[in-house]
Amino acid sequence: MPFFRKRRDVQDGGNGTEGEDSGFGEPSGPSGPSDPSDPGTSGAAESGATGAGDEARRVLWERRRHASGTRSASAFSEAVAGSMDSLGGGVDLAWQGLKNVGAMFRDRRRVGVRAADQPSADWLRQLAALLSTVGAEILRSGTNTNDTESQIADIAARYGVSARCFALPTGIFVRVQTVSGDTNELDFAPVNVGGMQLNQVNALQSLVQRMLAEAVPFDEVRKALREEQSLPRRFKPAAVISGYALLTLALGMLQHPTWNAAAGYLVAGTAVGVMQYLVRRYLPNLLTLFPVAAAIMVTALALRFAGPVLHQDPGFLYIPPLIGFLPGAALTLSAIELATDSPLSGVTRLAGAVNVLLMLALGILVATDTVRAHPVGSPVPATLGAWVGWASVLLLAVGFTLNHDAPNRSLGWLTVALLVTRVVQTAGTLVGGQALGAFVAGMALPPTANWIGKRATIPDQVIFLPAFWMVVPGAHGLSGVQQLLVAHSSAGWQTLLQMTITVGAIALGVLAGASLRRKTRLEVLPAEEGVGAGG
Repeated sequence: MPFFRKRRDVQDGGNGTEGEDSGFGEPSGPSGPSDPSDPGTSGAAESGATGAGDEARRVLWERRRHASGTRSASAFSEAVAGSMDSLGGGVDLAWQGLKNVGAMFRDRRRVGVRAADQPSADWLRQLAALLSTVGAEILRSGTNTNDTESQIADIAARYGVSARCFALPTGIFVRVQTVSGDTNELDFAPVNVGGMQLNQVNALQSLVQRMLAEAVPFDEVRKALREEQSLPRRFKPAAVISGYALLTLALGMLQHPTWNAAAGYLVAGTAVGVMQYLVRRYLPNLLTLFPVAAAIMVTALALRFAGPVLHQDPGFLYIPPLIGFLPGAALTLSAIELATDSPLSGVTRLAGAVNVLLMLALGILVATDTVRAHPVGSPVPATLGAWVGWASVLLLAVGFTLNHDAPNRSLGWLTVALLVTRVVQTAGTLVGGQALGAFVAGMALPPTANWIGKRATIPDQVIFLPAFWMVVPGAHGLSGVQQLLVAHSSAGWQTLLQMTITVGAIALGVLAGASLRRKTRLEVLPAEEGVGAGG
């Protein structure tokens, strides 16, 4: 480093060699000649040369430092710019990835269908009547009103016309019209009283899927509907009654698992199953009053025999035998419809569910005022282990298959769906309590049913309904009403509040799970555009 050596020599008194390289490629001597014979001149010249050289070196050093700083700043700016470009590229890549993932779950697939060529008024009238009848059957199968309206609109598009629907739990209006809008027809179909068997749901969903895929002739649709509505029960009355008893046993063991209580669940469930079969077969006009009669019978049996025979509190046996009347599904569907801008449908379902709960509570109240409760004997049976909850899931699957006439090959898949729902609900409850367990269980229902439906060729609804029914807290609602009206306990309000929170959590979970499914929507194109597909 000659430059630093030279500067050190200058600082030490100028003892360095004058002609030494300064390190900048500049001479260290004076700029002009001097007379070496004159000592004064020589000393002054040497001193001046030394000062001029030092000044030159200082100026050059400052320039060098400035140039170095400029290059460092330039390099730093380039590094920052490169980092920002790299960061921006990474952000763009991540954003594109998120959009691609979101596209998988958004409803973006739309299929264009050619508009019908000048349909006649009679053809439109028949189509409106047919679609309203199909819509009423879809509602009767347990589908919420929003999904029903979407399916009917897609089916109408498959016939080359547009449709506007207004669905309620009790009926559906359907208006179909041409693309030009100059011709339209309106029809209405009521929803028949009573639910559907699972084999009927299977037949109906198969027809709906076919109508979504092609324009099925009207006569074939009418024939398929007649066949679906007249489907006989798959199992004999003894099997159907046994299925109800198993459902009662499964629900009871989930709430209070003891061997003595299990015997009471089986007896009470069998009694209600027999009564249900007789009323449906011979006294169908009394179906409206049947919940009250069943609640009176179950409560009277529990008050008389639960204490002295089973050594159990009668309150444990009130609710499980009434499993077939609990409106948990209606409560949750009403919450879903209220959350999806269908307030009229939601309020209608909610009113119907509350009415059923009040009728059941009325039967329990009548029985408790009529029959004296017998004291509970001893010893009190011990509660069984946690394995009972998983065994109850298997009992639920078998009970549903027998009592609700599930289609062939559905028992194994139904068991899988119930186990998955149970696992998810249990895990969610352990992590964040009952509300989170209900939410994640509801969220798992649509994708699980869809996954099983694709592999087992079973409509989603057949798998969805039993699993959905297992999650809904209809028993908690009846328990709260019973505590308020019968036991006159303020704990009933807490039970009802907990039920409301659970219903809302299930509804939000089902909506979230359904949003993950990618659906195909049909839209009508003008006749001259032909058939196309949108991205």
